[in-house]
Amino acid sequence: MKHNKTLKKLDNYSVPYLYLIITICTVIGYIVRYASPELYVNLLLIPHKVVLDHQFWRLFTWIFTNPYELSGAMIVFMPINLFFYYSLGRRLELYWGRFMYNLYIFGGMLLTNLVVLIGGYYRYVWSVNADKNIQRDILTYEGLSASTMITKCMLISIFLAFTVVGGDGIVYLYFVIPLKMKWLGYIDLILLAVLFVSGGFFTKLIIISSVANFFIYYLLNKSKTGPDLNTLKRRREFERAKKRPSKTVEYNADGTIKFKSKDGIIPPGYGNPEGITIHKCAVCGLTEKDNPNIEFRFCSKCNGNYEYCSNHLYTHQHIN
Repeated sequence: MKHNKTLKKLDNYSVPYLYLIITICTVIGYIVRYASPELYVNLLLIPHKVVLDHQFWRLFTWIFTNPYELSGAMIVFMPINLFFYYSLGRRLELYWGRFMYNLYIFGGMLLTNLVVLIGGYYRYVWSVNADKNIQRDILTYEGLSASTMITKCMLISIFLAFTVVGGDGIVYLYFVIPLKMKWLGYIDLILLAVLFVSGGFFTKLIIISSVANFFIYYLLNKSKTGPDLNTLKRRREFERAKKRPSKTVEYNADGTIKFKSKDGIIPPGYGNPEGITIHKCAVCGLTEKDNPNIEFRFCSKCNGNYEYCSNHLYTHQHIN
């Protein structure tokens, strides 16, 4: 409990809407690339430019690098792709909290910068074949080709992180083929493995850093349990419903509740008063006679002997 309170306090010192900032930076990168190609090249994380020419700003400006080529069908799918990663980042921040999401993103960026920087000094300064490496990489555009992988790997690491908490969620590939998130995560890992084998020195380093960032998170959090995304969604809807003005509850002719809020939450204390049963929901009045298959639980946070059905266990207003 203290750990959760500490994280909530740290949320106040974290960057808000980081998922939106990443999306905006990607869009700006596309605009700069076609409006001013010379400026765009100066934003890329090209290792020999950083190490030999001391252009250290590239360690920060690579966030504007385009993750995918804007050509062919990608012109149509790019807005959809960006919105998809925007929604993943938003849901991850809601699940982890702002601080943990910041830590995952900035930690991954820092790890990538350190790996590329150390690899660059090794390849261009400390290696006995430094001169040959410089000439080879400049001629083959190794640093330039590797720089195009960096934001793509960051987006993939965000997707892999989401598969841990929402892997059973369904997405429709090309709006037709239903696939679970975790299956797409396995496909991404296979894709990274192929790129690792076929890629150059710095491409390998960037892939290693992005995958390592994901597995560091996974190993640190695999033993921790928490509510799933659907439960968190119901809790947020309930909190929003409590802030809205209450309405008068109306009844149908059969005694059932006529009024129902937008979120499906019924004010407590308006259940069916008739009949004596073993179980009865304090919110909707549902009993085991109405639905023999539904489960009932008592709420430990309510002050009193109040029982709720599974539909309202997380969406009722606590009674103090």
